[in-house]
Amino acid sequence: MLNWRHIRKPQAAEQVSPAVQHLSDSTGSSHIIEVVGVNKSFGDVHVLKDITFYIRNNEFITLLGPSGCGKSTTLRILAGFERPDSGDVFFEGRSLLDIPPYQRQLNTVFQRYALFPHLNVYDNIAFGLNIKKMAKEEIRTRIGQALKTVDLEGYADRWVEQLSGGQMQRVAIARAIVNKPQVLLLDEPLGALDLKMRKEMQIELKEMQRSLGITFVYVTHDQEEALTMSDTIIVMKEGLIQQIGTPTDIYNEPRNAFVADFIGESNIIPGQMTEDFVVSFAQRSFDCIDRRMPEDEVDVVIRPEDIVLTGPNDRTINGRVVSVVFKGVHYEMLVEAGPFTWMIQSTDFFPTDASVGLTFDPEDIHIMAKSTYSPDRQSAQPETESEPDDRNGGDSW
Repeated sequence: MLNWRHIRKPQAAEQVSPAVQHLSDSTGSSHIIEVVGVNKSFGDVHVLKDITFYIRNNEFITLLGPSGCGKSTTLRILAGFERPDSGDVFFEGRSLLDIPPYQRQLNTVFQRYALFPHLNVYDNIAFGLNIKKMAKEEIRTRIGQALKTVDLEGYADRWVEQLSGGQMQRVAIARAIVNKPQVLLLDEPLGALDLKMRKEMQIELKEMQRSLGITFVYVTHDQEEALTMSDTIIVMKEGLIQQIGTPTDIYNEPRNAFVADFIGESNIIPGQMTEDFVVSFAQRSFDCIDRRMPEDEVDVVIRPEDIVLTGPNDRTINGRVVSVVFKGVHYEMLVEAGPFTWMIQSTDFFPTDASVGLTFDPEDIHIMAKSTYSPDRQSAQPETESEPDDRNGGDSW
């Protein structure tokens, strides 16, 4: 079902009340932030291209994409560190553009923590409260609550150099939440941690967001982080929103080949649909659960974990195993079948050079419209000038 997250409401003739939302939402949810038609360039580089989206109250929303896609610039515009060339940003219905960063109800947690090495944990967290000249007893109460939230009770007198990376990250988060912001902005905050610590902090951050009851806006290029923590994911590439949706939507119903390939591993094969619920690819016809698209030419996506390997027969796509890698929880195998090399993830082992058959169910076949990111079109035209089929990215829900 289409979500109207990226479509603007008709503007009334009279002045819009600050309480009125500028973007429509079929769910009726209230929006704390709305980004409307924002453009940003640095010199000749057009970093953000007319992006529009909203953020609901108490939502954990992630801006996800490769380096240079514009996600951090979007976050800096929300924080007030950058100003858009055009467009507007609304907070609870009011424009943020003329409000300086220190007056916004948003706090930022950076990847490098930005802690003061000459201050202990208590004074690092208290820094912003002291600037506001808050009463000492109120500061002490707030810091106690913040340390409890980030599970660092008893660390108030520690120096920064005595902390691990994960503990430094918690102090940075405590310093942000102690000001009681309505929105917490997190710019790749787990990037400096090792893999085990990142996984632990993913769960802790999500639980923290739920317990605090505030909105988190998270920036990352790590797909696992986005899928693990988010209520909503905004996938970006080259300054454009490619898709907005829940983690399940983004993974199971990618909007184009870029999203399918960026979010997890995918087998993307050119196909053709000439009727509803039937698609042809790999020189065969298969039942699927999608209706025919306006154009017969489509992209077919099948996730590696949805493919079952058997012995070759007349009812399967037959090929030869050319590579096997043990990944701990499964084997990752590459199978050559005609002109296409398939990736399969399975707990069943098939050795190199084994002849195998590939099978999958109709619901494992995902159909996408062709785009400039389609593998068979990327060589035909440069993708740097490409845009999504629907301006500003389509919503999957």
